[in-house]
Amino acid sequence: MAHARPPWRPPAGIRVLRALFACILLAATLPAAAQWSGSITLSSQARLRGMAVGDRQPVAELELVHDDPRGFYLGGSASLVASRDSGLQPLAFTQYAGFARRLPHDMVVDLGIVHSGYTEYSGIGNGGSYTEAYAGLIGPHLSGRLSLSPGYFRKDRPTLYAEVEGHADIARNGSIFAHAGLLTPLRDQPERYRNSVVDWRIGARHRFGRIDLEAAWTGYRRAGGDHGRDGALIVAAALAF
Repeated sequence: MAHARPPWRPPAGIRVLRALFACILLAATLPAAAQWSGSITLSSQARLRGMAVGDRQPVAELELVHDDPRGFYLGGSASLVASRDSGLQPLAFTQYAGFARRLPHDMVVDLGIVHSGYTEYSGIGNGGSYTEAYAGLIGPHLSGRLSLSPGYFRKDRPTLYAEVEGHADIARNGSIFAHAGLLTPLRDQPERYRNSVVDWRIGARHRFGRIDLEAAWTGYRRAGGDHGRDGALIVAAALAF
């Protein structure tokens, strides 16, 4: 008896590049009045809400964003990791779209949706993904956002992620910043996923022309005990264009 073949899926590297290319094509179809920008970032390692991905190896990321004067935006990113055994490999891809509206007192309300996917080189099993809808409020020095996912890396794992960020200028081109987040399961889960997770990031940033240099201490801790925690110093350089 013949066995049905599983549907063919392109290699992870092709999927990542294809996702970014699709983002570029979508951006090109927007009105000419819209603007696009981007950045290339090199980091000592990648972290997802405080948790290490990519086996703590150096990472390069390319991001492109398309802004419309009416407030709509569309963007995507793709990253590569210098893996220990296989050289340079695809790590993650992200696509997002949203709408931002300026309010009185220099406040901005931000609504959107984001999809993030990770390859087998992330260390997250054989790879995985999640989609979130978010709503945030951005101020001159302080911002906050709520993100709701129907399935955070698992179809049966709905989560709510709450985060707050702040920054302060300490020099002409220098600033300090801090971030705190809380990932909360919205349904009873197996032991490994049952507890909430707190993450943090605190550091300093300095700009040299179009290049930002950043150093930050970041990590996470699972609620309900001393197990499941980790922290590291991350250094990064980003070129904006």
